[in-house]
Amino acid sequence: MSGTRKAVDQAGVADEYAYQLKKRGTELRRDLEHDLVHSFNVASASGTRSAGGFQSFINHESTCNYVGDFEAPTAAGVGTATVTGTASADNTRGALGLSDIDEVMQKIYEEGGKASRIMLSPKLRRDFSDLMVTDSGVRRNIDTEGKLRQSVDIYMSDFGDLMVVPNYIMGLSHNVDLGNGNVDVADFSAFVYDPQWFNVATLRPLAEVDVGQKGDSTVGMIVEETTLEVLNPKGCGAIYGLE
Repeated sequence: MSGTRKAVDQAGVADEYAYQLKKRGTELRRDLEHDLVHSFNVASASGTRSAGGFQSFINHESTCNYVGDFEAPTAAGVGTATVTGTASADNTRGALGLSDIDEVMQKIYEEGGKASRIMLSPKLRRDFSDLMVTDSGVRRNIDTEGKLRQSVDIYMSDFGDLMVVPNYIMGLSHNVDLGNGNVDVADFSAFVYDPQWFNVATLRPLAEVDVGQKGDSTVGMIVEETTLEVLNPKGCGAIYGLE
């Protein structure tokens, strides 16, 4: 932050440095959420530290479904690649179906878990509500005041109730090499999980570090060391290869 910028009396901002610090902290929180749900990070063979996202843990064939021409990785398990395309195919993706959700719920139940949430991108959130008509034939509810209920908030499956949670980050464009060239993983996944099995484990909490003066500028940085902690990977599942 330059000395001139700090000296200027900007309308609506009492302290420009504090304002910029808050903005950068908000950006960092958004980047962290992106890594946790949308990064497809995996373990590094070089030993470089990297935070694994949901897909680094919830990738085992025993609790996941793979639609389109995507398939379970050859070495499924914590820290491995999450999902791959077949060697001869062009990463064809499939539509979300209630049967996929029911199957994942059954797989989780057979592993001793009980999922209570399904997290979807905004597009897949709308597709899910449409499934209640196309797959089950249930009509939209119109109350006595003439209000039409479009959304489905809770899905009662054979293995427990699922609350539908939208996450806009899962709909953002993001290219990832899944073994058969780069794939845009926007709207690619549906997470079926129990929140009690997830934590953000913090080694060094978010803090501002005053680097000091550099010429006519005040320099600072934000430091944090944190990662995703998954207490029971097989207590949750996912559907990969969606469109």
